[in-house]
Amino acid sequence: MTKGLLERGPGIMATLKALPHSFNVNNVTAAIIATVFSLSGPIILLINIANEAHLTDQQTVTWLMSIYFISGALMVFLSLYYQQPIAIAFSLPGIIVVGSLMKVFSLEQMVGGYIFGGLILLFLGVTGLIKTVVKYLPLPIIMGMIAGALFSYAMGIVTSVQKDYIGAGLTLLAFFISRLFTKKIPPQAIALVVGVIASMYLMKSKMAVGDLFYAPVLVKPDFGFAAILSIGVPLVLLGLADFLKGYGILRANGFDAPVNTMITSTGICSTIGAFLLAHSITVAGPVTAITSCDDAGPKDCRWVAGLIKGVIQVFIAFIGGLLVPFLRSLPATVANVLAGLAMISLFITAFEVAFSGKNKFQMGAFFAFIVAYSNFTIYNISSPVWSLLVGIIVSLIFERENVKSFLRPNAETGGAVNAHS
Repeated sequence: MTKGLLERGPGIMATLKALPHSFNVNNVTAAIIATVFSLSGPIILLINIANEAHLTDQQTVTWLMSIYFISGALMVFLSLYYQQPIAIAFSLPGIIVVGSLMKVFSLEQMVGGYIFGGLILLFLGVTGLIKTVVKYLPLPIIMGMIAGALFSYAMGIVTSVQKDYIGAGLTLLAFFISRLFTKKIPPQAIALVVGVIASMYLMKSKMAVGDLFYAPVLVKPDFGFAAILSIGVPLVLLGLADFLKGYGILRANGFDAPVNTMITSTGICSTIGAFLLAHSITVAGPVTAITSCDDAGPKDCRWVAGLIKGVIQVFIAFIGGLLVPFLRSLPATVANVLAGLAMISLFITAFEVAFSGKNKFQMGAFFAFIVAYSNFTIYNISSPVWSLLVGIIVSLIFERENVKSFLRPNAETGGAVNAHS
């Protein structure tokens, strides 16, 4: 692959010629598994946060349609142009931060923060600074912040089952039982099916049927300083963390990932999508792992899994009007359990990176965790920003030797160097 401002790939025309001969059982199966994974948890989490923020059906549909259409279209393009399974989706940890911030800022201010974050990612890609930033990114402290933001969702599993033994309890039980009997189907997907059935037939919930066509909502941004700082900065850092995971997975599977293009294209899409409430378009680590591993078939054909997954994402965007009202009809207890279950993998990863024995920033990560979990606001600046600031200051004061070794070019620490593993 020729290196430049934006890396060159085989090209769309060459890939289309190879397409008829590139399908196989493995890459098609990988695409289906990746689709089930991305549908079972993330959509429910988005719906849950939209309910908490009191968004209308039209606003929620716009949000869902924009992130799935834009990310799916970009995934199709990158798969065709580079012949690599580069998975694109909305930032899962980002949506957690967005959920807490929607209680503080207006939608106009949220959009302003989204645009700022997208432009920063675009700048890092166009200038090539992404490689320098990634090298010195204090990933353990960022993961401590993510773990703190996720903790309330984890606790929501317990409190929901306590309130609702039938719907929430059966949903959680289905999750555990499915893990014992199958590894092919994500247990969150089975939990979702059981949760819907329990809600409809045992709890007698009236599940709404939506309309196929919704006019999207365009939101005029408000670029307030506090909003830009509180929203844009965490989304940029989380986007970089997502990029690190996806990039590391591609490299581990032998792909020469186009670094600058991945950041630049997601920055452009995040900036455009912001006007349609899309909070952050980024590289999807878990889906990249599914579509790029050995189980996805011969390496030269794994890009087909990415292509199929991208096409399905675009299709999901078009039926968002049907999905949103139906899923919003789920009882809050069932939705809270599903949202918590969707976070388990990310929550465990965040804890491992933040507090593992290899991490030299454990104290900084711990204070980032507790500050993010406290969910407070000072000077209109929310806890995710304060958590990063406090975590870095604590490490600079009490973990100075570790900081020095981390900043050395060849240092092997628990920071960004090990994030690719």
